[in-house]
Amino acid sequence: MDSFRFKVVSADPNSKKGIPISVAGQTMVDVQKILTDIGCMLMRLEMRLQNEVPEKLKKKFDLTIGGSDAGIGSGPSKGNEYALEKAMKILCATLDFLGKGAVGSWMTDFFEDDESRAIIARDLIELNDHIDGYVLEYGNKDKTSRFSGLDREKILVYTDTEDKVSAAIGIVVRDEVKRNHWNLTNDRFIVPINFDRNIAVTDIPTFAKAGPVIVVGKVNRNQQGHIISVDKINGCYTIPALKFHTIVTSNSDRDLLNPVSAVTGYDQDSDEWTLKCDILGIDIRKPSWDEAVIAFHEYMAFLFDTYAGENSSFEGEEKEIREYLLSLLPVI
Repeated sequence: MDSFRFKVVSADPNSKKGIPISVAGQTMVDVQKILTDIGCMLMRLEMRLQNEVPEKLKKKFDLTIGGSDAGIGSGPSKGNEYALEKAMKILCATLDFLGKGAVGSWMTDFFEDDESRAIIARDLIELNDHIDGYVLEYGNKDKTSRFSGLDREKILVYTDTEDKVSAAIGIVVRDEVKRNHWNLTNDRFIVPINFDRNIAVTDIPTFAKAGPVIVVGKVNRNQQGHIISVDKINGCYTIPALKFHTIVTSNSDRDLLNPVSAVTGYDQDSDEWTLKCDILGIDIRKPSWDEAVIAFHEYMAFLFDTYAGENSSFEGEEKEIREYLLSLLPVI
C-alpha cells in the first residue's frame, strides 16, 4: 500500500508562524485514535471478536513519526497491510466527506455497528474541536486533502447510545443465584443479560440448550472493550457456521475471494469453544470464543504460508489443500 501522511498546517496559507506543539501533538493523537477505533471495528466484524481487541492486533494500525516527510505516516510490512489500508481508506474518505460539512447517511453507511459508530463519532468531534483554527493535511503521493472541521451538531447525534442495538456471541446460561435471571458467557466472565418484551419467558431455556448463539440487543462494554452486560435482547439465533472473508493475524493479512466456513461449537464437559473446518482438517479448541477465533485465523495463515506459495510440488492430500486454498484467493 502507499504510505499515508498527516500534517497540521495553518489555516492561513500566507502565515509564517509555526504550529503550537499542543495543537499538532493532540491532533496526531486524535488521528491515531480514530484510525485505531476504525481498525478495531473492522477486526470485530471481520474476525468475529467479541471483547477487547488484543494489543498485538491493535498495533497493526500504529502510525509512526518522522521518515521522509514531516508529520506522521504509515508504512506496514509487506503482507501485513490489508487491515491498515482498509481502515486508512475509511478514515480518509470520512474526513473528505464530513470535512465538506455534509453528513447524510455517511455514518450509518460506513459504520454499521451502533457501538463503533458512537465511539468514532466522539473521536471525530474531539478532532474537530482540537483542530479549530488549523488545517489537517492528509493523503498519499497521489492525493492530498485538507480537513478543517465538520458539522459538529449533526455528528453529535451519533454519540447517543440509548436504544442502540448490536450483537454478541455466547452461551446463554441460567444464573446460579438469582431466580429467573440469565447470563451470557463466551470466556471466563459471566455477563448478565435481560430480554425484551417480545421474547417469551418460556423460550429462554430453549436458547440455553442451543449452544453458541447470537443475541441482539444493547451491548454494554467497559473502557477496555469487554462486554459487561446485554440489555433488551429482542432476538436470539443459532450460529452453526461462520464465514470468514478475511484472514487476519498480527503478522499477515489476506483478503479472500471466497470465504472460509467454520462450524462453531461449545463442549460443555471441557468448557471449550470449538471451530472446525473439515475440508482443511482444522479443529480448534480454546477456553474462550475470542481465543478460538484468533487461533483459527493463525492456523489458516499457517496453511496459506505452507501450501499456497510458489512451491507447487505437493501431491495427494497436500495438493488438494493447495488447490482449495488457491481457490479462495483473488486472481492477481
